[in-house]
Amino acid sequence: MEVVEVQFKKLRDNAVIPSRESENAGGWDVVVADIEYGDKGLVICYLGFALAFPDKYKLTLVPRSSLTKTTYILQNSPGLGDADYRGEYQYRFRGIPIGVGWYNEVIYDHFPFKIGDRIGQVYLENVIPVSWKLTEELDET
Repeated sequence: MEVVEVQFKKLRDNAVIPSRESENAGGWDVVVADIEYGDKGLVICYLGFALAFPDKYKLTLVPRSSLTKTTYILQNSPGLGDADYRGEYQYRFRGIPIGVGWYNEVIYDHFPFKIGDRIGQVYLENVIPVSWKLTEELDET
């Protein structure tokens, strides 16, 4: 099997190179390098790195399955990294409100991840060339 080289550039001192728990794991675990809390339950988890990998590949970012036990959802799941993207990878979560407090402020549950936690997994896939063809009719379902 061909090994694809992925270049890893640290953008934050505590960035961690993705790793697998076992030889048969389908993805590489990624770790939170920094967290930013925004308005309306937004939480941005920065991974602290940028990548370069060959053309005709894409990087897919998925959450950990343990996220289903929380009141947070991943804003763009799965996430997609293009071969020409060189920015910092991140996960953006949105909290589901759990109540309303004094003065009608919305209450969110405690965010379940902290700096240094495994937050998700990433994996590479081939981008398949496609030729789009306009047509007036399609075969029946």
